[in-house]
Amino acid sequence: MARQGDYLEFDDELVDFAVAVFQEDGRWDAVGLPPHVAESLDDFLFALHQQVSEGPTIGLVGLGDEYFVAARLVGREVRLFLSNAAAAADDRIAGDLLERVDPAADPLKTDEVPFGDQDIFADLGLGPLDLAFVCDQLQLDRDLRLREAVGGLAARLGFGEQFAKAARRDDQADEWRDG
Repeated sequence: MARQGDYLEFDDELVDFAVAVFQEDGRWDAVGLPPHVAESLDDFLFALHQQVSEGPTIGLVGLGDEYFVAARLVGREVRLFLSNAAAAADDRIAGDLLERVDPAADPLKTDEVPFGDQDIFADLGLGPLDLAFVCDQLQLDRDLRLREAVGGLAARLGFGEQFAKAARRDDQADEWRDG
């Protein structure tokens, strides 16, 4: 397992999106989060815990157009998912997730592409096979963009448009836009 000093230096330019999805008045809504929340799992979860929601709060972070992290908060329960466990060898947020879910897991030795709670969205209509399929496609199809893949998952979960708006980054100002 990578130790804190072994991770690549965090570069917020590699953050493809950081989004919090929540329910308000019985409908899904989403906001973009600042890229620095992707530096560590604690930073990401802290940002998600700040979001008020009538139901679950879902967080999605995409990095390097290669992998994504999903978190789902329901009350005090935290459910976590990583699309590619190999990312845990280099990136702190992925390494933190791997260690939190299974402290004995070694990112260099795991053969799991997706890692963590593969039933994270099952009650919302997105089963573990569908989630694993998208993760496999991200590894196999180099033309598939991470934002498109996760946007497709978001659409299946019922918040595709909200995710798309919240995930847009204004590269000119190097800030996240909310819509």
